[in-house]
Amino acid sequence: MIDHPGHLLPRLLIVLAVCSAACVAHAGDGVDQPAAKAALLKAYPGRFTISGNILTWTDGTTMVWDDGKTRDAEALLETPDIEDMFHFVYPPASAGDLVPAEDFDPGRIRNEAFFEKLYGASAGEVGKHIANVKWLPKLGKKTVQVTKVFGIDDRLRKVSDALEAMPAQLSRYGLKPGGGFVWRPIAGTHRLSVHSFGAAFDINVGFSDYWYNNRDNSHPNAHIPFKNRIPLQIVELFEKNGFIWGGRWYHYDTMHFEYRPELLLYKKSG
Repeated sequence: MIDHPGHLLPRLLIVLAVCSAACVAHAGDGVDQPAAKAALLKAYPGRFTISGNILTWTDGTTMVWDDGKTRDAEALLETPDIEDMFHFVYPPASAGDLVPAEDFDPGRIRNEAFFEKLYGASAGEVGKHIANVKWLPKLGKKTVQVTKVFGIDDRLRKVSDALEAMPAQLSRYGLKPGGGFVWRPIAGTHRLSVHSFGAAFDINVGFSDYWYNNRDNSHPNAHIPFKNRIPLQIVELFEKNGFIWGGRWYHYDTMHFEYRPELLLYKKSG
């Protein structure tokens, strides 16, 4: 049976409407789709493939890359899709001293289900891959715990070795580490901290600045003043080993580093 042209028109309009909505979603979110997908695939090789709008894990599990929804700052934190993780472009240490713009949080946007597939969906699952790392063994003689997945333990050892070899005015910033693996939510939320996956490390509690402690309690919506005491030379050491820095966030956590190589690899064309 051949459709009459009059029957085809409604179907064509529906197809055009769906395509138009999808195109608007992609065009309006500012994410360079090919660059973001390439960065994610290179960051976590062999774990999944991405075809069109579907990310497929090696065990057959599928996830939607972009659900087409537009999200405000709060929704980006609470219910992001995978593509939303590239909503902001992370500025490396080489960009110099920066004061993050309001709600500019590259790295705080995390699709929790994605990271549970990478590292484990429970403390027990993650714990199977946790390793002890001697941190600044000649100076502080501390031991911290991070995951062995993606060689994160070895990467942290390299940071430790490099920091320990630096002049005392720099190595001192690593003498009181805040720790690594702890299965817990982010304070004041139901979202899992990256520490839960053994993929984060806090360098020094004594030199830490945290946005929540510096906000204006009497005016919750007031701009949060930026504070930082961690030298960029140390940030650069971590970035060379795949870690991003919480000091690049408007909601900053300056002692915090987490393994997010996809954000360091992501470069928007043009």
